[in-house]
Amino acid sequence: MSNPMDSPDAENKDSTGKELPHNTATQSTTRKEPQSRSSMWPLPSISVTRHPSGKFSPQTDERCFSYCSQTTRGRTEGREPTCRSVCFRRVFAHEVRTAIAHDDALKEKAAQKEYGYPLPPEGQPNADNLSTPKSDDIRYWEEGWYLWTSRSRWATQERLDLMMWDLDHQDHWQRHKDEVQKQWDDYWAEHQKQSGEQFHSTPTDGDNIQLEGTPYPVDGQLFPKQEARHPWQESTLVKLPPPLTPLLEPIHDLLSPSFKVLTTLQRSFESGAHAELAVRMWEKARTPDPFVLASTVCRKMWEKWKEGPPDSDTTSDL
Repeated sequence: MSNPMDSPDAENKDSTGKELPHNTATQSTTRKEPQSRSSMWPLPSISVTRHPSGKFSPQTDERCFSYCSQTTRGRTEGREPTCRSVCFRRVFAHEVRTAIAHDDALKEKAAQKEYGYPLPPEGQPNADNLSTPKSDDIRYWEEGWYLWTSRSRWATQERLDLMMWDLDHQDHWQRHKDEVQKQWDDYWAEHQKQSGEQFHSTPTDGDNIQLEGTPYPVDGQLFPKQEARHPWQESTLVKLPPPLTPLLEPIHDLLSPSFKVLTTLQRSFESGAHAELAVRMWEKARTPDPFVLASTVCRKMWEKWKEGPPDSDTTSDL
């Protein structure tokens, strides 16, 4: 004999065997979840977010502003557009801080960067000294703000590409460009030695080629023009705020004689020489000598005025 509680319909029956409505059975089996406190009592929430610091910080470290213009004639003749670019770069401490090396590879890498990361050529006082890393004339990246300006669109394009790299990658890129430039200089010197004549490259059919390892094209087929300027030669990089010593030196040199005169005058006042001179002048003014001198001068001037101009016969011919 089958048990009526085992059948599926037994779930919808009460203890007397009568069927219950479907909704009533569902409600009896459904558990009521308690309401959340936020729905019962809405309160303002406060969330605190701490951004990561160091190289993973979302803080902006560089902003660039660039604009270019072109004329109708320049477009017809295929000239380069006139461009101006300004970038503000902030270098943080973690970018220039030397990390502690724990293995030989890192130690060798840290030894190469004992002096830090050198500035690009546009930030150096003399770009020819970049081959001597221990030279005192080389400037290195430091913590703080930098201002970069350029009039070259190729330098601007390279600057935008360098915004994806840190100082380490930028230093490797600059070294790669220096090596490529040195290879071209050696090849050009060898070509001059073999040909025995000065080579002046001229653009052919207005084509521009791009050297491998350089982000800018070079006019000509074989060599860059000797009179052409590199993109970094039309760019400047200075640290903000700029040092005031070079600006004050010319002013100090100009006013140095005045400083000496004022120093001498101050010493004479302190020694009492001016006071002694003033006393002597006052005593002399109280004597009849100044009046005698003034009357003598006036009498001589009156006599000369009565004589009139000198005769032409007495004057010598020139």
